[in-house]
Amino acid sequence: MKLITAVALLALMLTSCATKNTEFAIIKGQFIGEKEGREIHLCKVEHGETQKVAVTSLGSDGRFGFAYAVDEPGLYVVNVMWDKSLRAVKKDHNLKRVYLEKGTELEISISDGTYQLLASNSPKNNLMSEWNAQVDSVFSYSHGFSYNILDYTSFFPVLPEFVEQGKAFKSKIKSGDQSFDELMNLMVETDLNLAALNFIYTPRSQHPERKDYPDYYDYVLNECAPRSNRLLELPAGYDYTRLYTMFAILSSPDKPSRSEWNRVAMELIPNSLLKGYYGLNNINRFKAYDDAYLQYKELITPYLSTDYLKNKVNEFEMTIRKFEKGAEAFDFAGKDINGNEHRLSDYKGKLVYVDVWATWCGPCKAQIPALKELEKKFHGQPVTFLSISVDKMKDQQKWIDFVKTEHLEGVQLMADKAFDSDVAKAYGINAIPRFMLFDKEGKIVTIDAPRPSDEKISDLLKQYL
Repeated sequence: MKLITAVALLALMLTSCATKNTEFAIIKGQFIGEKEGREIHLCKVEHGETQKVAVTSLGSDGRFGFAYAVDEPGLYVVNVMWDKSLRAVKKDHNLKRVYLEKGTELEISISDGTYQLLASNSPKNNLMSEWNAQVDSVFSYSHGFSYNILDYTSFFPVLPEFVEQGKAFKSKIKSGDQSFDELMNLMVETDLNLAALNFIYTPRSQHPERKDYPDYYDYVLNECAPRSNRLLELPAGYDYTRLYTMFAILSSPDKPSRSEWNRVAMELIPNSLLKGYYGLNNINRFKAYDDAYLQYKELITPYLSTDYLKNKVNEFEMTIRKFEKGAEAFDFAGKDINGNEHRLSDYKGKLVYVDVWATWCGPCKAQIPALKELEKKFHGQPVTFLSISVDKMKDQQKWIDFVKTEHLEGVQLMADKAFDSDVAKAYGINAIPRFMLFDKEGKIVTIDAPRPSDEKISDLLKQYL
């Protein structure tokens, strides 16, 4: 791919936007080439990768456009895609990168493998377009045989020159916006490091031995461990984290066993948040909710510091869970009327009889008298009666008042997202009441237990005491 940067703003430059008070960024463009079956995606950089946020079709003359409401300034990527298979028409290294903020207006020309910034009211995008073009030549070497089949004898001699060009480019990063300048400097450094690492891990006709590596690889190993949270604002931020840990481990004389690889990799990442993302992105190798998975989860849990990471792990768990008798229970959580969080696993050592209900549910409330009697019958025995409401959060006070007024006992919790909460999604709950029973080891007895009004429940509880 060849990227071309406008050397001067055109007469039609969209300067009027600079004085507008708009919430939108505007991208106008024209696609040059075969149009049938193509569509253009605008992808936002989030969590160290790109996420599609808008799609547009091509006009008969190839024109397209986006008017996108920007909440926070950040990096975006424009991609050409097949509209049916939703795959990239041609890999372009994610270098159709733009920086969007409120009021940004850009005019671009693109094809399967070209990108040209024609007009801009944003000096930041002029600078970014220049770097996109400059680093494209590096990536054409480093990103595999999709672009060329050159081996290390061609790339290693020119790598120091690319590095020096990158250092020189950094001297131009003076936009006056500290946040942007910091991100742009990180992008330049990461792009070069990523190119170096990607080169040695893509197929070539011949591969170098460690002694053949230029000194730059020692610099990457010793000075460029992934430290900044802002790597997650770059399209290949996570890829760099992954490749760095691979390179560092393989550079060590003592290679870890397969079972120890992830633990060692996470020790090489000095940033706790990035450890969490590493943990999340390597979770897909597990196919069952077994001891191996639980050991891995124990390793990564201290670093799941955001709701995004926790939710993604929970979503993954739901894909590998089987809810037959004896399977490990999904460890859902809820908060009591004082805002304290309780988890199912807090009650290991006792049977746990779970009631999933809501204050608006007539059949649920009809079971309350029988549930109270059941609690009295098993009082003093190792049974926990745990009720978790799937009321909407707007009705939280209504739930609190109901718990107090009706003198509900046992453990009274409220889920955080009604039927979108973990407990409902994990156990496929789309109608209530639902009753479930878990044994003293935290394993499933049944996720469709008899109701409190059914005499069978007493016999079932006695069977597992």
